[in-house]
Amino acid sequence: MAHVMRRRKLITSGALLGVAGLAGCSSNEDGAQTGLDTETDAETDSSGQTSSGGSGDGGTVQIGVPEEIPPIMDTRVAADDGAHNYRVISTLTTFDLEGAVQPHLATDWSFENDGAELVLELRDDVIFHDGSEFNAEHVKWHLTDFLPNGGGTSYIVSGVDDVVVEDTYRARVQFSSPDPYILWDLASAWGQIHSREAVEEYGDEYGQSGKVVSAGPFKEIEHDSDHAVLERYEEWDWPKPWQEELYDGDVEVRPKRLEYQSYPETATRTSAFEAGDIDGMIAGVPYSKFPDYEESDQYNTDTPPVSTEQVFIMLNLNPETSTAPVLAEDLSLRKGISYGINRQEIVDVVFNGVGDPAPNYLVPSVEAHDIPEEFNYTYDLEQARAVMSENGWTVNPGGVSTKDGREASFTLLTQNTELSRRRATLIKEQLKDIGVEMNVSTTDTSTFKEDVGSGNFAAGMSTFYDWGNADQLWWTTSESAEDSYYLNSNAWQQYPQATELTDQAQAATTLEERTQRYKEAHEYLLENVVPMVYLMYPKGADAWGSHVHNWEPHYKGAAMWPVESDEW
Repeated sequence: MAHVMRRRKLITSGALLGVAGLAGCSSNEDGAQTGLDTETDAETDSSGQTSSGGSGDGGTVQIGVPEEIPPIMDTRVAADDGAHNYRVISTLTTFDLEGAVQPHLATDWSFENDGAELVLELRDDVIFHDGSEFNAEHVKWHLTDFLPNGGGTSYIVSGVDDVVVEDTYRARVQFSSPDPYILWDLASAWGQIHSREAVEEYGDEYGQSGKVVSAGPFKEIEHDSDHAVLERYEEWDWPKPWQEELYDGDVEVRPKRLEYQSYPETATRTSAFEAGDIDGMIAGVPYSKFPDYEESDQYNTDTPPVSTEQVFIMLNLNPETSTAPVLAEDLSLRKGISYGINRQEIVDVVFNGVGDPAPNYLVPSVEAHDIPEEFNYTYDLEQARAVMSENGWTVNPGGVSTKDGREASFTLLTQNTELSRRRATLIKEQLKDIGVEMNVSTTDTSTFKEDVGSGNFAAGMSTFYDWGNADQLWWTTSESAEDSYYLNSNAWQQYPQATELTDQAQAATTLEERTQRYKEAHEYLLENVVPMVYLMYPKGADAWGSHVHNWEPHYKGAAMWPVESDEW
């Protein structure tokens, strides 16, 4: 990470400003990545990028995003990790560059009384865009009124009994059952904090264009599905502490105006970028274009240091509903498949190296990801063949392996996207080396969710799925989550201990205890159950013109990086 340049002359052409990108790929609620495909007909404009022009008092930066702008920016209706909302809407806690929870509007915290209470110390200098004050009373409203009444936010505070205002800037959260993950949830898009006065003033219209009020470094002027316009909030002076420390306090220098434009079509987006109509793309670089931009002097590219995006194959372990009972019943076959997939080849061939192979069921930023190497699955043909043959399979590379008169054959259900089809085709060829026949069935997103949710499948491959903590293991394997989540393996049908271990982890009262219990559950699932086959952790790449300085891709929360210009 580059240090802040102290000199004012930072922008080499035009009054343009740097802006941070979102880490990870933009995903919708179905886990389908938007915009990051491999198809484009755009040709690079040899003339290079041009300036967006500046107002002389801070300039304008124009950003292309691959997804539509959310029509409603009310967290209770729909949370969004999109490009612009974190610059408008603040959170109590935040994620740093490596995905760890850090202070933001809450400066400090402590769990007390065996985790039954959480004391939050708050900033005393925060003013919302409408002039209303942020304080402990506001936090009480946020946790006991705003979040509980949201369709996707109520889960965050399901264990909150009450919030006691102990001082103007100190709030004590009282739980009915301890929830050590609430700090993570409050840093997420679902935990974003809004102005109470604005929410009450606008009523059902809150979150519509121009009616979004929080305490971020920018105020929203307008938005629709195609574009969003933000202007600098001049009173803002409460950067995230870790960011302020990283940049020696130089985080107050921001562009006057940010303009986001939606370009769902890859060719249109890249053409606009290469023609200089936009200054950069956030998580919108097609993987086929990334090497070209990376090698060009006209552009800069980078990926975030961490990502919570993941691609995996969920296996249905209920032989009564699985379309391939042999896959549900035979652990050695599932292990053979796990060893037989060359994940690095998927990363290299399909994603041009933008991402990392996935050896287990949690992303690297989650502590419970770190388990002994013996439990991980990496590409090993000899091990794949051995684990199958030692358990009664006649392994026939190039042909279909058999055991007790049954064939190693199943159908992979996947959504009909270019990247999904290419991944599936590659995996199909790889598994022939261990005599596993994998047929591929593509479908639309709603049918995919319906079939997987009802158990009418043998194996289902996610598109791009975003999850950044260990309770993913609970959602995907516990009987307790059976009716709550469509991507569930039905592991308890044969392995009741999967439910027991993940339920124990979910019920832990401290982060340390939860991490340890999830590690134990993680190891058990990998060794004794194999409910999933993880493939990779993709990353969404940013690209920006070389005239823009201090643009750094970032994990969720996309902070505004410090930029300066002698044009200001």
